[in-house]
Amino acid sequence: MRVMLLGVGAIGTVIAKHLAGHRAIESLTLSDMDTTRAEKLARELDGSNIKVERLDAADPDALARSLKGYGLIVNAVLPRFNGAIMDAALAAGSHYMDLAGGEEDQFLRDPAWKKAGLLALHGMGEDPGISNVLARWAVDRLDEVDAIRVRDGEFSESDEFPLACLFSNETFIEEAVSEATYFENGETKNLPAWSNREVYPFPDPVGPQPIYNMSHEEVQTLPRFIGKGLKFVDFKLAVPDTMQKQLSFLDSIGMTRMDTVRVRGGEVTPLAVLSAVLPQPADLGGKIQGAGIILVEVDGRSKGKSTRHILYSVITHDEAFKRLKVTATAFLTGSGGAAGALAIASGKVKQTGVVSPEHLDAEPILGLLEELGLKVSKEEKAL
Repeated sequence: MRVMLLGVGAIGTVIAKHLAGHRAIESLTLSDMDTTRAEKLARELDGSNIKVERLDAADPDALARSLKGYGLIVNAVLPRFNGAIMDAALAAGSHYMDLAGGEEDQFLRDPAWKKAGLLALHGMGEDPGISNVLARWAVDRLDEVDAIRVRDGEFSESDEFPLACLFSNETFIEEAVSEATYFENGETKNLPAWSNREVYPFPDPVGPQPIYNMSHEEVQTLPRFIGKGLKFVDFKLAVPDTMQKQLSFLDSIGMTRMDTVRVRGGEVTPLAVLSAVLPQPADLGGKIQGAGIILVEVDGRSKGKSTRHILYSVITHDEAFKRLKVTATAFLTGSGGAAGALAIASGKVKQTGVVSPEHLDAEPILGLLEELGLKVSKEEKAL
C-alpha cells in the first residue's frame, strides 16, 4: 500500500522507521511543513520507496492535491488539523489514521466513510491507541465489565532540563492544567485539575509514581463503544511532584493561557511562548533517564467470578534511544501508530467507517506491537 505520513516529529519518525521497508508498504512519503527532519530521515532510511514532500496541513487546497493516489494517510500532526486532513483523505479515496482526538466529534463522519467503503482509524497512538486495544483484549474475556482504569506512568529525570514534557508541549500542559473527566454510571463527570492524586505501584522499571486524573479520549470512547454494562472509566497520568508544582505556578501566573496578549505591539499566545522556550520532545532522546509505561486495569466477571485483568507495555528511555534514537514516549506512541497503519495496509482490519481502536480485534494488533519491539505483559487476578 502507498502511504503518506503527515508530520515528521519524534512520533512521526518512529512511525516512519517502522513502516519503511515493511513488506506491506509499497512506498512511504514523508510530509511536513518544514522538511528538514524529513529529508534527514529519508537519507537514514535510504530506500528507493521513500519520498519527501513539503505540505502545510493548514492549507486545504494543498491537502486536496497532495493526498490523491495514496492508500493510507497517517496523520501525526497536531490534532487540531484532524478534521481537515480527514476530509481531504475521504475526498482522495484514501484510508486514514490519526493518533489523538481533535476539537470535534470525528465519529459523526462515520456515515460518509461507510458509504465510501473506507476506514478512518481515530486515536491510534499510545493512549489513546494501545490503551484501547489492551482494554478490548481484556473485555473480550469477560461476560460483564465494571471498570476500566487507564494509567500512563511515563516519567523522566534530567540534570539538563528542569522542565521537560515527554510529548507535545502545548498538548501536555493544556491537559495537565485543565479540568479532568471520568465516566461513572452513564455520565461523564468533571473534576478540578490535579484531582485524586495517588502513588500508583507501576511494575519495574517504572516503580511507584504520583498520578492524577486527566481529561482523555478513553473516557469518551470506551463507554461509548465497549458495552457489557461498563460503569466506570478514568485516566490518570504520572506527573512528578516537582513538575506538578512548576506547572501549577505557571498556570497561576497566566503562562498556560491560550488566548492572545499584546506584547510590544505584537500579539502572542502565552502557552505557545512557553512551549517554544521549553525543550522540544523530539530533541530529548538520549538526554533523559526514566521510562514509559501504558497500563490498563479491567474489572468484571467471567462465568460468575469477579476478575481483574492488568495489561501493560513498558520501555525505558535508554532502550528506546538505543533502538530508534527517541524517548520511550515517542517509541510507545509511534509504535502504536505503526501497528495501526500496518494492520490497515496488510488487510488485518476489515471495518469501514470511523472507528476507535477498541473496535479492532486485539490479537493481531498485539502481534504487530511485538513485531515492532513492544512486549505486552498480562496478569489476571481474582477479586
